[in-house]
Amino acid sequence: TTSPLLQTLETTLQTQTTCLSFSPPPLKTITPAYQKRLQRLRLHDEERNYKSLTTNLKTAASLKDDNVTAKSMMYATSVGLNMVVAPITFGTFMYFFAGSIFSRFFDAPTEDGDDPRGGRGTTVDVRRVIAGVVSGVFMLFVEMILFVIRSDTLDSAVRKKGRRRENRANAFGYTEKSMARTYVRDD
Repeated sequence: TTSPLLQTLETTLQTQTTCLSFSPPPLKTITPAYQKRLQRLRLHDEERNYKSLTTNLKTAASLKDDNVTAKSMMYATSVGLNMVVAPITFGTFMYFFAGSIFSRFFDAPTEDGDDPRGGRGTTVDVRRVIAGVVSGVFMLFVEMILFVIRSDTLDSAVRKKGRRRENRANAFGYTEKSMARTYVRDD
């Protein structure tokens, strides 16, 4: 009741060897250069594993970067406040100072001894306001010129520092100093 194909298969399997045989691979001779390369690759692998374990730890370089960021933010804040406060304070100073100068030299009292502006506090002396605003704008221009001079000096110092060989970065952004690696063998 079996098919002729199955009978042929069974007879073939019984008469022939049913195990597979493979020839062993040729033995490699391990050279010292090959062993040295394997050791170097193991060290690289250990370093990579160590770096992946310690990526979230603060290093001296990251703390230095934080300090540089904090210093630059403090510099920007101080320059911004200086650009706002200096014109306002100088304008206010000149408003009050110019008022006394204008009233002393340019205002002649009337016959009855009254203030020609209508008395203190009743009206605003436009000359004082104009003197305060013009002085504030003048101080703003002085602050802008000082800012440009400081920026140019800072940029030239950064460019000069970047020209030094140890500070020059390669295409990946690493400097020679940060790329220096030493592998110590503990035998």
